[in-house]
Order: sequence, then C-alpha cells, then structure tokens
Amino acid sequence: MFLVFIITTRTLKLPPAFGMLFGALCGAIVAGQGIALRHLIEGGFMYFDVVMVIITASIFMRLWSKSGGLNVFVRDLIRWFSWSPSLLLILLMFVMMLPAALTGSGTAAIMAAGSLVATVLEKMGLPKKNIVGFIAMGAVFGLVAPPINIPAMIISTGINMPYDGFFGPLLILSLPLGAAAALLIGRKHIGKSLNTSVLLSTVQGETPRLGSFGAYIPLLSVIVIMILQRAFPRHFPQIGNTMVFVIGSIVAAALSKKLMLIDTIRSTLSDSIGVCCLLIAVGSIVQVMTLTGVRGLLVVTTISAPLTLLFVLLFLGLPLSGCVLGTYGAASVFGIPFMLALLGRNPIIATAGISLIAGLATLTPPTALDGRAAMLVVKYEGSYSEVLKTMAVPAIAADIVGTLFVIFASSLSWLIL
Repeated sequence: MFLVFIITTRTLKLPPAFGMLFGALCGAIVAGQGIALRHLIEGGFMYFDVVMVIITASIFMRLWSKSGGLNVFVRDLIRWFSWSPSLLLILLMFVMMLPAALTGSGTAAIMAAGSLVATVLEKMGLPKKNIVGFIAMGAVFGLVAPPINIPAMIISTGINMPYDGFFGPLLILSLPLGAAAALLIGRKHIGKSLNTSVLLSTVQGETPRLGSFGAYIPLLSVIVIMILQRAFPRHFPQIGNTMVFVIGSIVAAALSKKLMLIDTIRSTLSDSIGVCCLLIAVGSIVQVMTLTGVRGLLVVTTISAPLTLLFVLLFLGLPLSGCVLGTYGAASVFGIPFMLALLGRNPIIATAGISLIAGLATLTPPTALDGRAAMLVVKYEGSYSEVLKTMAVPAIAADIVGTLFVIFASSLSWLIL
C-alpha cells in the first residue's frame, strides 16, 4: 500500500487522495480480498461528518471575509493595540488561528486570512521568510485549537471515543504556543513603536451592513451558539457544528452589502475539495487496513514496543510521517495505533497531545502543505529550508509540549471542561 502511494504521488504526480485510494485498492487485492468496493465506499463515509463541518465552516469564513468582517476585525485590532507591538503580533497570530480553529483546516485559514495578515506584518517590518513562518505556524496552531480539531476527531473515531471534552486541553495547547511562536518569529524585527496610519492603510475593503457592529455579528452568532450548546445541553438544542456554520453563513450573507453568493460558495468548495477528498481517502485506506489486518499489525507492534521507544517514535516519527501522509493521514495511520497503545492514560488529554504533534506534520517537506500554501500567499520565492529555520524553535517546543501532554495525560485530567 505504501509503495503504491509513493509511485502514484511521486512518479505519476497524482494528488495524495488518489494515491491513498489506489494504495487501499492494491492492498485489498494483494491480501486476497479482491477489489473490496464495499469497504472502499464504506470507509470513504467514515469522516463524512467531518467533511460537512469543513465545507460549511469554510463557506462561513469566506462569506464573513467577503462581507468585510475580517477587514474590520483587523482594523480594530490595529487601532486598539498598535501601542504594543508585541501584543499586536500575538493578536495577529490569533487572527491567523481563528479560521483554522473554525474550519479544522490550516490551508483554509491561510487562504482566508494569510494575505491580509501578511500585508500587515510586512508593514511592521518582518522579512518575507519570517512572514511565511508566522502564517504557517498560525495555521498549525489554529487547526489544533478548538472547536474543530480534525486530527483529534480522526483519532477519537478510530478508538470509538466521542469528540467531547477537548475544548479545555486544546485551548491550553494552542493559545500559549501560538503567542510564543508569534514573539519568537517576529518580535526581533519590530521596533518599539508602530506607525498606526501606515498599518491601517494596508487594511482596506468593504464594510458590512450596520458598520463595525455588523462585522462581529456573524462570528458572535457562531461562538454564542457553540457556547450555549455546551453550557446548557439539556435546554439548548444540539444542532451540531454543521448547522451552526450554516446559520453563521446566513447571517454573514444577510449583512453583506454586495455578495455573489453562488460564486462564493462555488469557489469555497473548489478550495476545500482537496482536503475533503484527502479525508475520504484516509477513511477508505483505514477501512482496508482494518480488513487486511495491517491496522491490527500496527497496533500490536505499537503496543508491544517499549514505552520509551513509543514516546521517541511519537516525538520524531509522527511529525516526519507528514512528508508522505500529511497531518490527517499521520493522525489516522499512526495516531490511532499510538492512542490504542496508550489507553491506560486519560484518552482525551493524550489524544489532544497527539493531535498537536500530528499538526506539525503539515510543515514536513517535501509535502509541507501549509508551509507551501503560506509561501504561495506571501509570494516568497526563496528556499523552504530558510522558512523552516524561522519555525524551528516554536515547532520543536510544540513537539515537546505535545509529547509531555501524552506522558502526563492522567495528571492533566483537570484540564477537561
């Protein structure tokens, strides 16, 4: 299966999703199960709910951005916090993280907010390679942040655990690391003061109906509904994240002065289809791995490995596996066996830690999906190795923190809200 994946993606230059599907198909044939069409289709629907969340969340983010809401949000941040360059850097990192936290996709965050944040950072004095690193790390910590963490969802589904109770651990993992990464990558390139008028001139665009207040209504409607669902589960209807983002999209569209709704949805689907296809392919390959016994072999091998070796493989192997599998594939193929081997620890905390380490896989070359997307948005034509140098310290720190979360999972149970 691995060999077929390498041939189809590296030699035939097919997208990773097709590589996984062909790998699953060949794996089933070699194992004597024939084409196994039922398992390919059934596995493809394993993450159907996650795919729906990604699509609706991406549509919401695109509609909110197109209406001018994101521009107003960044303008207000510059007006209120330009007196503190360090604080503004941290808040811009949170702006990068927000779309990824709502969509579960770092690439979607880069496409939604990367260009705007990059323009502001350039005026603040950051070199282009640092801007690329800033945006890529924001995408990584954003996809780890709550409420939508797809690697954690994949692992939870793989071990038959509900995706519930993750908000606190994921928040503690993502926000401090994001703030630290912003300062490590950008602070030394910024002076003690900023020119507010110059920064504001870079953030131009449409303003929604109801002015600045209208810019926040779509985002607040999504956040409030999510909070009410969790705070009052017996009294507030549990409509699910998909419907939450549909409601947010309707509000954003209603507040937009001029918006080509169908074109916006079409372009969003076009941008999201790669991630969705990858998830469908991951579901198929996991199903076939289960059918042929490969998944069981990985689990047994992982469980029987010495605990020290297991943590070393988690720290080094999981991020490096992203060079082929990417974040979602790494979480599925390796994250699930790791979690099954660690079920003696608190599964929610351990899964949160593994999801952080798996998130780093999206920066691993040669694939480096989020790293390459950030280079594209910033229009950086230099070497990706130079970008990796700017991200080295925060990435290694995140890897260490994720591993420590797994090791001390039982002692961190108090983080679960």
